[in-house]
Amino acid sequence: MKLISILLHRSVLPILACALFLLSQPASARQDGKKKFRGTVTTQENEPVIGATVTVKGGAGTMTDVSGNFTIEAEEGAAAIISSIGFENKALVLKGDGPVAVKLDKSYRNLNDVIVVGYGSVKKKDLTGSVALVNVADAKKNVSYDVAKMLQGQAAGISVHGSGEPGGYVQIKIRGTTTFGPNSPLFVIDGVPVDAPYDFSPNDIESIQVLKDASAAAIYGSRAATGVIIITTRKGKQGPVRVNFNSYVGVQEVAKKIPLANRQQYQQIVSAAETNAGLSLAPANDPTNPSYVSNINTDWQDEVLKKGLIQDHNVSLSGGTENISYNASLGYFNQTGTQVGPQRYDRYTFNSNLQGKKGRFSYGIKAAYTQSHKGNYGATNGHAVFGGVVTSMLTAIPTMPVYDASRLGGYGGSDQVKNRAISANVVGINNLVNDYSDRNRFLGNAWGELEILKNLKYRVNASFDRTDYENSHFEPRFDMGYYYLNTQYYMYLQNGRSNTQLLEHTLSYQLQKGKHKVDLLGGMTYQEFRDQWMSASAQDTTDLNFHTFAAVARANAKGVTSWKGTAALYSMLGRINYNFDDRYLLTANFRRDGSSKFAPANRYGNFVGFAAAWNISNEKFFQLPSFISSLKLRGGYGVLGNQAALGYYDYQSYINNATNYLFGDQLAVGSTTVSVTDPTLKWESTTTSNVALDMGLFKEKLSFTVEYYNRLSKDIITAIPIPYSVGSYPQTLTTNAASLRNRGVEFTLNYRDHIGELNYSINANAYTLKNKVEKLGGSNNPVYGAGSKTEVGREVGELFGYVTEGIFQNADDIAKHATQDQSGCIKPGDIKYKDINGDGVITDADRAYLGSSIPKFYYGLNVSASYKNFDLSFFWQGNMGSKVNNGVYSALMSGQYGNAHIDELNYWTPSNTNTNVPRPLINDINNGRFSDRFVQSGSYVKLQNAQIGYTIPESTLGKTHVFRSLRVYLSGLNLVTISKYKGYDPDFISDGLFNRGFDYGSFPNPRTVMFGLQLGL
Repeated sequence: MKLISILLHRSVLPILACALFLLSQPASARQDGKKKFRGTVTTQENEPVIGATVTVKGGAGTMTDVSGNFTIEAEEGAAAIISSIGFENKALVLKGDGPVAVKLDKSYRNLNDVIVVGYGSVKKKDLTGSVALVNVADAKKNVSYDVAKMLQGQAAGISVHGSGEPGGYVQIKIRGTTTFGPNSPLFVIDGVPVDAPYDFSPNDIESIQVLKDASAAAIYGSRAATGVIIITTRKGKQGPVRVNFNSYVGVQEVAKKIPLANRQQYQQIVSAAETNAGLSLAPANDPTNPSYVSNINTDWQDEVLKKGLIQDHNVSLSGGTENISYNASLGYFNQTGTQVGPQRYDRYTFNSNLQGKKGRFSYGIKAAYTQSHKGNYGATNGHAVFGGVVTSMLTAIPTMPVYDASRLGGYGGSDQVKNRAISANVVGINNLVNDYSDRNRFLGNAWGELEILKNLKYRVNASFDRTDYENSHFEPRFDMGYYYLNTQYYMYLQNGRSNTQLLEHTLSYQLQKGKHKVDLLGGMTYQEFRDQWMSASAQDTTDLNFHTFAAVARANAKGVTSWKGTAALYSMLGRINYNFDDRYLLTANFRRDGSSKFAPANRYGNFVGFAAAWNISNEKFFQLPSFISSLKLRGGYGVLGNQAALGYYDYQSYINNATNYLFGDQLAVGSTTVSVTDPTLKWESTTTSNVALDMGLFKEKLSFTVEYYNRLSKDIITAIPIPYSVGSYPQTLTTNAASLRNRGVEFTLNYRDHIGELNYSINANAYTLKNKVEKLGGSNNPVYGAGSKTEVGREVGELFGYVTEGIFQNADDIAKHATQDQSGCIKPGDIKYKDINGDGVITDADRAYLGSSIPKFYYGLNVSASYKNFDLSFFWQGNMGSKVNNGVYSALMSGQYGNAHIDELNYWTPSNTNTNVPRPLINDINNGRFSDRFVQSGSYVKLQNAQIGYTIPESTLGKTHVFRSLRVYLSGLNLVTISKYKGYDPDFISDGLFNRGFDYGSFPNPRTVMFGLQLGL
């Protein structure tokens, strides 16, 4: 008690006395001559600038309110700086008693923007490597469940192809094909490497950077050979709690119909094909037959295609103090298909970020969870849906009804005798076959950073990424005609999970002395991958409608199998950034990766990257013209590794221990190698080099970049044929065998300006890509695909087939031409092929290259403008110079029993000789050969997005004391396509490495019209 008494008398009372003395003084005396200044910050168009920072040098700071007003205490004559993102800073002397009016000029300088790169960040002006900065606001206008699809046309060097299938696969490549395995880039979300981003909501994205060369991506080593896309999600900011709600709802439909034959036209074509083949007419097509079909004329596109719905709703909560901030969001995405059936994609997402600082210690925690359901389009277990449901829909015969109550299942079908056509009822298949995929994914990450000494920081980062999935397929019994007859129930179920654990330790140090600045980074990482699954199947006449395996009584009607695997990646990394006087910049990256996928002798690979840049505009010894605000010359070189094509244990041979053999007259137990493997498998390596010029003009209103790149991938892991006598299954050996080169030029242009209250911007990018196969391994034998050939000296998957020379008109024409068929089946009206090698016989040796599936030129153009509270934007995207193997058109021009394109109606007859369409012929062996007949231009230009919006004035919303911001917009996607392509869409999925440019029924991208709302509280 005595101690408390002493403290009260000796500390509290003096403090209270001082406080009373200060309170009794005049305000001017209390503030040492300070007084209050009031003011308003607006744009040049007199719009209030909300959240602008007003700072007095060496003193206090404040921010403007919703009306642009501020109040600050400072000494008379004090200097203040007013700043806000997107505006030039303005200096102000505080004096007088009246209110201060400040007008800010828009800023087009973005050189000090912070860019996230591997294991750190740099200012844009200090970049040395090839890094594409994606305008996230523009990318989000390309609404999609997958961030990869949003990137289409948004940056040079990135090619993206998707489809209209709900939740379908998106193909993305950076600077071409670099391996014979997966070519998708590595995605890094908030510092965590992930293989695919489609489980995460694009609404949560704050920034996207694309690392395209080795000097930028080498820090990620073996996982960066195909490029790296770094995604940063939204973080909380200091300030009061903010609630944001983003929502859109849209209607989708296939924008184009393929012109198909109707009933009478179909019957005419098939009857001609049967007559030409010497066959009797199919009863359904013969007007003299009682089974002739005259009352059915099914337009399968009308019956199958429908309007789909797309919607996305996301609400987020954010805020923070000086020491801690947070952001959390909930989202729901839904897309129904444009084909009749229950197929759809639903996804629920949760994302949260928490970060804070306590003294020298900073920390952060991330948790994200996704639950999704994808209802897949119909496919049967024992009855192939040829070309998928798109091609099957188009080739379905118009004389087949959609519904037929007399058939098991209630859907129509074709008859073997009456129609003679194998025709899939896509409506029935989509509704009867139940196929779905469920996914639950959790991504957690926690990091802590301690500043041990000034500028010396240690950081630890741990993450866990787990996906649980279920794939289910169920077929009831049904009768949909010839071939599509299912007499047994069938069920398949697969349950599995995959998880990745990552632990990283890094140490960074910054040193600045005079004009020299050095940033050092070193660390090590350990990542472990675990995958396992179990699947079961059953087929029985027992009713399986409850979808349980217990319902199957017979044990031999059920089967089960499973798999489990583990792999690990241990790495050491380092980076040095050197900056001399903001003029000369050097970067060196190093990473050493060790992977359990390789044998111990070849487990480790070393990957390096170097880059240098010269900020010419900062030089002192010469003066650039005043209109050049920045000029930088940069270049880079490096080597990246790759192991994506390998399975977990591909370097190990498997032995069958149950191989018995006769030893004398006794049966002995033996063992044998099942498949031959290469224990010397080693890392693929990709060497990249590039040189670029970055230029900014007119105070960065106009910025321009041109860059040349050259990438050589060596030791590509692929399967090469081996002799059957080796006894291996399969008859291939997986080894390092091939080499590929990609090179091209990239262009990026950005222009921003305003005329009074009209603000506008133009963002354009374009690039070229040239691919060349340097080596294929073994004897360098070419690889043939679906109408393609890959050989040394040419590009991957180049279209390859016969060259047509018209149509045989008579017997004399046939006799004078090279022999096309020894059996004498060639008749007038058949396709005439060119004798390439001049040997007088048309064989496989007469095939030639028919064009490149790789476009010669890619481009994208974003144009946006705003006037007062209205905004308008357009996004055009496309490519030039590509060729497509139109497999759908080929199927529709085959002259067989399936339905046909109306072009087939112009088939050759003795009275119709001025045509390039051959005579239809059942069981044709000549006209259906892959040739230039089916090669079409893949060039196109698309109006991918057009959007108009209106933002309620903030001054109006401020009066509600509830709404902080409110914008409504109307948007259209895939509105216009300019192309000569005869398929649904020249932008289609074609991810087959050697079967490139082959369209055999990719889901067409739908046209979308939608209404959206962006609300802030």
